[in-house]
Amino acid sequence: MKFLVEKNRLFHSELKVGIIYNFPVMPKKGEDFDYIADAEVEEEVEVIEDTLKKLDLNNQRLPVKNDITEVIRAIKKFEPDVIINLCEGVYGESHLEMAIPSLLELLRIPYTGNSPLALGICQNKGLTKKIIATGNLPTPNFHIIENYGEWKEDLVYPLFVKPLSEDGSIGISRNSYVTNNAELKTQIDYITKYYRQPALVEEYISGREFNISILEDSSPKVLPISEIIFKTLNEPKIVDYSAKWFKDTDEYKTTVPECPANIDSDTYNLLEKVALNAYSMLFCRDYARIDIRLKNNIPYILEVNPNPDISLDGGFSRALKAGNITYEDFIKTIISSTLLRR
Repeated sequence: MKFLVEKNRLFHSELKVGIIYNFPVMPKKGEDFDYIADAEVEEEVEVIEDTLKKLDLNNQRLPVKNDITEVIRAIKKFEPDVIINLCEGVYGESHLEMAIPSLLELLRIPYTGNSPLALGICQNKGLTKKIIATGNLPTPNFHIIENYGEWKEDLVYPLFVKPLSEDGSIGISRNSYVTNNAELKTQIDYITKYYRQPALVEEYISGREFNISILEDSSPKVLPISEIIFKTLNEPKIVDYSAKWFKDTDEYKTTVPECPANIDSDTYNLLEKVALNAYSMLFCRDYARIDIRLKNNIPYILEVNPNPDISLDGGFSRALKAGNITYEDFIKTIISSTLLRR
């Protein structure tokens, strides 16, 4: 009760809320169509802006463009009490995602979402997997490879190949699923050439795929779990870039989310336990999403996503709706949690 009283006291109509986000730019690496994932942030900005207006809160957009001093001046002029952080990179570089919350900490302005530490760890998928493995949380066997010459042939085909430090399914296609050395070399060469970073090569796990969204309100809680229903008989059953962003493709049409998932209580408890442990081990806070493949009742963690997509048609919002949590209450929760940290 004390937490609820304090939270309600902090959330009031005089608050000034900034919305900071990476202004979409054409990617400097990868494919031109990767811009679509970057531009998606504008949908998040619009829905949050509308929500803040419904809550009668003074708010202002704070786009991060080509000159960081511009946004610093805008922040100082607006003097926000709290900032909703939607930045997924800076200057078109996803590895700079942690830079904006670091800046906000230096400016001593409270911000929603995850810390630079959590964002930095999870940006490196290999480091993420090494950390969760120390906690005996299952994850597919993997290697980080900068060129095919490093391949030791000690993983079992089929394998899955993706960029080490991207999100939004960037760099992932049907070609990411490889069944022999020739296909593996082609895909490693593609990642290192086009995305200018090492490739994460891991054993492909066939099985049911679940998205576990977590919202922290005094303590982290799992929202209704979502399952990706693959309406195809053939492998690979994956959420690649087309399945995520191109609605007219077969990949999108045969990759259908179902929330809440049709699972028994034992499976729910297993997924909940693993997801919350990963959330804690990686220093997540406020909200996150854990992607898990379940095979032979073993929950293999594929990725941990701090600050996941919170647009209205995204998976996190789908879980909120299934949990009977309005978008307004979600925004109030993360703002209040941020102010309590202050």
